[in-house]
Amino acid sequence: MPNVLKLPNFRRLFLSGFFSEMGSFITETALMLFVFQISGQNKAYLGITRAAFLTFLTLGSILGGPLGQKYNRKKILIFSNLCRIPLMISLIFSSHLILIIAVNSLIAFFTGLYNPSRHTMVNDLVPPKDIPSANSIFSSTMAILHIVGPFVGAFAFTYFNGITEVLSFDLFTYFIGVFLLMKINYHPPKNINENIEEHNFFTEINNALKLVLKRLDLISLYLNCIVGGLCIGVLIPLLLPFVTEVLHQGQRQYGILLSIFGLGGIVGAISSSKLSQYLKPGKIVTYCICLEAIIMNVWIQVHHYYFSLIVIFIWGVFVFLRLPSQLNYLSLTVETKFLTRAHSLLDLSFVIPNIAGGIFIGYLGNSFTAQKLLEIVGIAFLIMTIPRFFLKEMKALNNSSLEQVSRDEAAQDKTI
Repeated sequence: MPNVLKLPNFRRLFLSGFFSEMGSFITETALMLFVFQISGQNKAYLGITRAAFLTFLTLGSILGGPLGQKYNRKKILIFSNLCRIPLMISLIFSSHLILIIAVNSLIAFFTGLYNPSRHTMVNDLVPPKDIPSANSIFSSTMAILHIVGPFVGAFAFTYFNGITEVLSFDLFTYFIGVFLLMKINYHPPKNINENIEEHNFFTEINNALKLVLKRLDLISLYLNCIVGGLCIGVLIPLLLPFVTEVLHQGQRQYGILLSIFGLGGIVGAISSSKLSQYLKPGKIVTYCICLEAIIMNVWIQVHHYYFSLIVIFIWGVFVFLRLPSQLNYLSLTVETKFLTRAHSLLDLSFVIPNIAGGIFIGYLGNSFTAQKLLEIVGIAFLIMTIPRFFLKEMKALNNSSLEQVSRDEAAQDKTI
């Protein structure tokens, strides 16, 4: 067991998120297959489902940042899980396409409310020297879920010919999450030098934006998320049509493709912890985002299924090298009083472009082939990434040597 998982409160936080996300990853794949089926294989509805889900996820994340700064973060996590339970029950009994999209979007809202507080609680509970390990473990878990979730979701959907069983399992994971969260012994750290009026919603967002705009390195970090988020926002709803139209494979092969991406993610997430000992997180982020743009364009042109698996595995490695490095960079360089806002903005900088990508597919999904749409986005990814490597903002992130900020140790686990 990694040393950081021997910290009792962090372990409970980690496991609560693991079980909740495991159910969500399985559900996400099965739900996309279900929507594609009942909509008559309409690509536009895949884009609409994705855009609606991410819109409400964004709204929750916007609200979650200020709430996580003002209130007890443990209580926010428990409240978010409890609110998702009745929504999941109603989703089990929903059969109308628009109702399914609406309820799924409400579940996304409380997921967005949950995420900023969980990210920040990692920094509350874990001593600074173990932060890179903690972020790496979270990213490794996400990679594992990228393997297990799509494979199980696709298999369960085809086996049961529906999503009722998948949704029931997802519901069960929320109960486990609530139980584990209630076991955490949490003492919120003091927000030193912060005035109560700073918790006004618009002031929170304004303060976070001011922090970013003062630093070229953070501008670059968030721009990378925006560019990557836009391209992924188009890719996700087109992935199933690409597998069926271009690779000429079925639903289970679609799940396997996503799982192989997750397998590469495990390699990348584990490597991130080791690589951070030799390279600064800013340098890892800049090199990875550029390589991701190149790999995406290669993958689009590979039309043999098994070669496609190899390329998407490599893509997964670099994506999950970058993700924990972004979290490490914020953990190392952003003061505690701005940290929840910074994480909230990081989510927004990825999710809002995802929404734009989903809307794009909802509008044009049936006007062009999946291949043509992906080629357009792949070229845009290159144009918006590679030239920036030579600009001041990307160089500031790549060459960053900012000193590590100090943290309030009140909530940190002391025993390993």
